[in-house]
Amino acid sequence: MRLRPALVGALAIAAAGVLGFSGSVAEAQQVTANCDTPPSTRDGCNRWYTTASVILDWEWQPAATKTTGCGGQTFTDEGRVERSCTVEWPDTTITKKVWIGIDRTPPQVLAPHPSRTPDYNGWFNHPVDLAFAGSDATSGVASCSSLIYAGPEGAGVPVRGTCRDVAGNVGARSFPINYDATPPSAPFVDAKPGNRRVALGWFPPPDAEASEVVRFAPGSPPVSVFFGQAGGYTDRGLRNETRYRYSVSVIDRAGNRAQSQVSAVPTASKLLSPSPGARLRTPPLLTWKPVRRATYYNVQLHRERKVLSAWPRKSQLQLRRKWRFRGKRFRLAPGRYRWYVWPGFGRRAAHRYGRSLGSSTFRVIR
Repeated sequence: MRLRPALVGALAIAAAGVLGFSGSVAEAQQVTANCDTPPSTRDGCNRWYTTASVILDWEWQPAATKTTGCGGQTFTDEGRVERSCTVEWPDTTITKKVWIGIDRTPPQVLAPHPSRTPDYNGWFNHPVDLAFAGSDATSGVASCSSLIYAGPEGAGVPVRGTCRDVAGNVGARSFPINYDATPPSAPFVDAKPGNRRVALGWFPPPDAEASEVVRFAPGSPPVSVFFGQAGGYTDRGLRNETRYRYSVSVIDRAGNRAQSQVSAVPTASKLLSPSPGARLRTPPLLTWKPVRRATYYNVQLHRERKVLSAWPRKSQLQLRRKWRFRGKRFRLAPGRYRWYVWPGFGRRAAHRYGRSLGSSTFRVIR
């Protein structure tokens, strides 16, 4: 049987109306969970809370023929729980599940993990990355702080770290760190050559805990010849007339170093410094071996002719850039100089001199 077009249209409209009514009924059948946290906050659960309590209740529409597990509850204990509500209608059943977590306890902050081990004897002496870690038994750790530590300096300086848990609680704790990035003052080093030896002396600064002496010899690798707390060292068994260079480092509690360098030429001569033929830009300190019972010395300086005569009481004489001798003015001009030393005994007026200690030369350059 063939239907007329008008009848087909009427049937289509009727079918659409029936389908539309069924769809609206299905959409109206729903179950909703509500989590209230006093005094006035409400949400749909499924998260962590830091409040004293959480009140769970259920809503559904339209009126149901049967419900299971849909009674209201109040939660106060820390931890995570799951609940479900099943609502039945003549033609539909819906089960809604939610979870509720309560965590009011901040996470525990653990000692930081440095990016490297301490630089020296439990001390850091330049910036170090510190990454804190944490522990949380309830909601778990979400994140912890980190930093690049570069001061302040000191022993056991407190460094504060924080951790946040998933619920939003924040824990904080401080841990000690030993940090010192400031080197000590460089030492003043004196070197006195002798026969196959060089005597070194220095004054360690107050914050230095140790000193190290490294020797540099021609044609040889550097050698550490001393490490300790003394302020002097005599290097023996050397070759005469060979220049040795020394690096003297002072080391503080954190391993920071400051160094000074000095050189000397061991010699069998009694005239010690400057070494024979030394090339100098500044007035030298003339030094020689002391003579027993000598009460003074006569030092003479020649540059083609005698230009200076002096009578120091100690076995050294600091030359100057300018001086007067026999009524004339002199200056330490560039050129080659030779110097002599005689020991004197008793009063200077007695003119009692011993044998010459020898002579040596140096050159002043521009």
